[in-house]
Amino acid sequence: MTETMDPLERLEAALPHLRSAVSQQHLGKVLNLAVTASAEVPQRVERLKALSASYALLPGYVLQRATEIKEATETVLDLGETMEAASEPEHLEAVVRDVKRLEPAVNSLNRSVLALTELYTRDHVLPLSALEKLLRRLGRDEVANAIGRLRVMSSGLATASVSLPDKLKALQDAREALTNDLTELASDLEVDAFLTGFATKGSVKLSLVTPKVLAWLGEQGALDQFTVQPID
Repeated sequence: MTETMDPLERLEAALPHLRSAVSQQHLGKVLNLAVTASAEVPQRVERLKALSASYALLPGYVLQRATEIKEATETVLDLGETMEAASEPEHLEAVVRDVKRLEPAVNSLNRSVLALTELYTRDHVLPLSALEKLLRRLGRDEVANAIGRLRVMSSGLATASVSLPDKLKALQDAREALTNDLTELASDLEVDAFLTGFATKGSVKLSLVTPKVLAWLGEQGALDQFTVQPID
């Protein structure tokens, strides 16, 4: 008579095979996740390169977002070390984990860069609206139109992604070209200081309204376009 195996004994005997099957199934899932996650890394890296290049163009503002830069840098370093060490199956889960950390780090860095570009626009583009009005009153529409183009260029920064460094550099180059145009507009240091001060703040102190500036404004027929107001 064939001895029948107790159901518990049969279950116990099957456990090693069950554990092996579960382990293989788990490994397969993790491997799929790792492959899928790794496929997203090149795109994230391209965005990181663009964001890094954008930061390099905004040296005067970077310290305001030092925390986000540090966190993103650490995440990238961790991922690099994890992927380099992923020679064993059990390391794949760490790869998946670190890749998942990469996306929020990139998004946080992206928000930081956009915040800094807004600050740059606030400081270097928005104040030019007052100068644009002045130039139009002076009949210098060509230079005034250049200021209008700067506004359009700055508005496009918010939707830029990997092209952000190129667009930001183009904006900065156009801003520098405008400064050169202003210098050529009057070809006088005192008038240049008046115009650039007006461009930066939308107003100037009386100390910048020198006799040369008054004479230049008179030549342009623009003396009646300005008023004196006390500082609040």
